[in-house]
Parts: sequence; C-alpha cells; structure tokens
Amino acid sequence: MSTAITKRQRLETLAEFLNNRRDSLMAIAAEGVDVRKVTRIALFEAAKNEKIAECTPNSMYLALAKACELNLVAGGVLHRCALVPRWSKAKRAMEASLIVEYTGLMELVRRSGEIANFVARVVHENEHFEHNFDLESGETLKHTPCYDGNPGEMRLAYAVCHFKDGQKQVEVMRRDQIERIRRASKYSDSGPWADHTEEMWRKTVIRRICKYLPLTPEAQKVFAHDINDEFGNTPLVADSIINAIAVDGPLEIEDKGLEPEPKESKAKGVVAKAKTNETQQALLQEQPT
Repeated sequence: MSTAITKRQRLETLAEFLNNRRDSLMAIAAEGVDVRKVTRIALFEAAKNEKIAECTPNSMYLALAKACELNLVAGGVLHRCALVPRWSKAKRAMEASLIVEYTGLMELVRRSGEIANFVARVVHENEHFEHNFDLESGETLKHTPCYDGNPGEMRLAYAVCHFKDGQKQVEVMRRDQIERIRRASKYSDSGPWADHTEEMWRKTVIRRICKYLPLTPEAQKVFAHDINDEFGNTPLVADSIINAIAVDGPLEIEDKGLEPEPKESKAKGVVAKAKTNETQQALLQEQPT
C-alpha cells in the first residue's frame, strides 16, 4: 500500500488546519475582511495548483494572515495578490508567500480618494514613444502600441497618475533601471519575474511613482510588506531598495533565502555573504533623490 500523500489528502489537511485557526485570522483581519472568503479562495487556488497544495499548512496560514491584515484576497478573478509557492532551503519544504500584484498596488493607490485615473504600461522596441518636458507647454507623453506584428523586446515602462484636481504625475523607467531592481530581488530568476516579466515591469514603475502619491496607512503597510518580501526585511536593505528605484548606481543583493530548486552550496553561501557585505557598504553611500 502506497504511503504517498495524495493531493486530496493535502487539501483536506490544509482545510482543517485553516479552519482551526479561523478565529485567529478574524482577530488579525482588517475591518470588513471576509475571512471565510479569503480561506475559501485560497483552498480553490491550492486545488488548481499542485505546488500550492504542497506548501506547508503553516506557511499558507501566515500568508493568509498577512492577506487578512492588509485587506487583500489571494487569488480569485480580481487578481490583486497571489499565493506563490517557493522552495525553502532552510526548511527543505515548499512554502507559500503572499505576492501583491501590480493591479493590487494600483487599487490601493486609488483608495486614497484623490486619484481620478491611474495607468501603467510597458513600451516595446517597435512602438512609438515620446516623453518630453517643456517649460511652457509642460510634460507630454505619447505612446502608440503595436497591435499588429512583432512589438519587439521590452525597453521602457511608465506610469501616469491623474489627480482629481487636474494635476498629474508621470514616471518612466528604462530597461537597465528595471533590470537593476530585478537583480536585487530574492526571486530574480523565478516566480513572477520569470513567468510574468511584463507585469513585474509595470509593478516596478508603480513602486517608483508611488513615492510621490498620497497613500493611506493601509496602502503603506502593503507597500512595506511587498518591498520586504521581495528584497529583505532589514531596514538597510528595504530603505536602499526603495531609494534605488529612483536613483542609479550599483545595487546587488545576493542573499536569496528561497530558491525554486532544492540545491545547496556552501561555497555559494560564502560568496553570497561576502557580496552582501560589500553591497551594504555601497548602499550606505547612496543618497535618495
């Protein structure tokens, strides 16, 4: 008789685990959060995705606790955030992480009540794009997407926010700037950066423009979680990443605690630690714009 745990057994174990902790999720949840809906959608996502079903129940609980605290639903038709399975070298098991999608960040910005319209797009090599500054006519941006034929490689990402008082904020990022942020991510070669690259380009420029936008305390919590989850939760690293989104210069962070494959290397760890120490010294010299 096989001792392998079936997917159905994993789902039943997860459902029981989360049901036993529903009261604690309700205590953590922000006002108005439907905890039953959050857990129900999470179980549905686990039923669809074998890797999510393989995540430890405790990591699923922690991810959903953060979702409840931040008033977000992981999965579902709106796709504001997602449960992403990752291999933990430390625990030698699949663990779930709560990843906020770019649409979730945009929704949070709109909750301030001061935003009339908010868009973020990617520009490809074969598309017409103009971005100009003029003291008399002001700032102009023109983008003609390529809907027929090959649009080419991605080269820019931009975000435009229109305020209800008529003002607007525009941010444009080049490919080298975005790639610099990607390389600093703990998940630079896996997860959304590998599977949904264009969405991550949008998310990166949204993070940058949000430095200049009004954010509710709730939105500030989500952005802090998002930065810390992807780049690390130490103040030095988190603050430097936020500033680096708006400045140029060396930015390499190699301490990647979660990897897609269960491979370990002591030599790699020593090198990574040395690089991290050098990076932190460099980051201390960077000045925010």
